[in-house]
Amino acid sequence: MGSGRVLDTETKKKFRLTFNVIRSLNAEGGHSETNGLTADGQLIQVGSHWHHVGMSFSRFDLGLHYQLNSRIKLALVVPYSIKDQSAEIEWKTSKPSLTDQNAAIRNGYIHHRDETYRGFEDLNLTIIYYWNEFTPVKTDSLTLSAGLSVPTGKIEPNPYKLGDAGKEHLHLQFGTGTLIPNFKIIYTLPVNDSVSLQSRLSFRRPLYENKYDFLSPPDISFYFGTAFKLSNNLRLHGSWMVFRQGFGYWDGSRDENTGIQMHALQLGTNTKWGQNFPVNISVILPIHQRMLIGTGDTFEHGIMLSSSISHVF
Repeated sequence: MGSGRVLDTETKKKFRLTFNVIRSLNAEGGHSETNGLTADGQLIQVGSHWHHVGMSFSRFDLGLHYQLNSRIKLALVVPYSIKDQSAEIEWKTSKPSLTDQNAAIRNGYIHHRDETYRGFEDLNLTIIYYWNEFTPVKTDSLTLSAGLSVPTGKIEPNPYKLGDAGKEHLHLQFGTGTLIPNFKIIYTLPVNDSVSLQSRLSFRRPLYENKYDFLSPPDISFYFGTAFKLSNNLRLHGSWMVFRQGFGYWDGSRDENTGIQMHALQLGTNTKWGQNFPVNISVILPIHQRMLIGTGDTFEHGIMLSSSISHVF
């Protein structure tokens, strides 16, 4: 929690290179289904069954930060993701016919497949403003960030239209296909030389549809936590996180794969390798998750691991 700026300004160095890795384990989703697909590509009705979908992903963020002056920093972050998807069918009827089983497998394949997807996501440009001694407390600080995600990630056409036509499609997106503004506010209050409190609010709001008539979902997150300084090279931190993703829309129709709220606990440590290599390691433990509507089939997150290293020069 927030020792990066102190290092930049104390050493008077202008650039910071960051590398962050996030690993999400065992996210799960799925939906009920009654459609099957014949060998010649025609949709038919079969017995009720369930599409189970699993997802693990790794995200790699490479960032370049430039300290314009003591208050303003510019940042560019380029993300790359690897998404491992698995899928299986579970029957609700006790004895489906062989014809129904084969039709369900063919239909399931056009929706979800055992496959690994890789690609760059939308890069993000950010300007960051630091305001020390924000209140009469004199030791606190406020950080304001305004960013813009640039549509560099691959996007997919409407999966629901393709599915209704019996055609293979992909629900996963690596980008949004639009410019999206995002904002962040961080308030830090040192309690004493060893303990500090921090709260953070971040949100983003898409403004228009992409070329496939998709409006990506808005999201908002809030963190409140504390950090303990054990030594000059070691800090422990913990925070409570609330994340809420709204709905996305395909040409005005709600995307069933969006809309979730999550409460999670984040625990971690900050240390240094040498003078110019800060390292952060943390784990995010989901405590409670719920879909915003009962019929949604958004992925529920599993445990997430995060690590980062940076270098100032």
